[in-house]
Amino acid sequence: MSEPITIRHSTGMDRVAVEELAELDGRPAPVGETLLAEVNGKLWAAVGIDDGSAVADPFLPAADVVWLLQIRAEQERAARAPGVPARRIAIGRQRAPATA
Repeated sequence: MSEPITIRHSTGMDRVAVEELAELDGRPAPVGETLLAEVNGKLWAAVGIDDGSAVADPFLPAADVVWLLQIRAEQERAARAPGVPARRIAIGRQRAPATA
């Protein structure tokens, strides 16, 4: 995919779109705080921050987009955990060392 992906928190105005996406995917809509992924302004996927439940447009190649949302949701859950220092939590791929 070469198009930019926008990842954002859902708002109350997104609820209908998330429910429609869930119906299209044949799964329950995420409950509570939800992260959305949009490509060119079109909703491709949604992941619940608290429970990690995911829905995606089954007619789009959204597997990698769901993966990105799940990683971001995991970061947010970890940042909210008691005793976690207020610092950037890195989850995912490590950067390759720079070569000269």
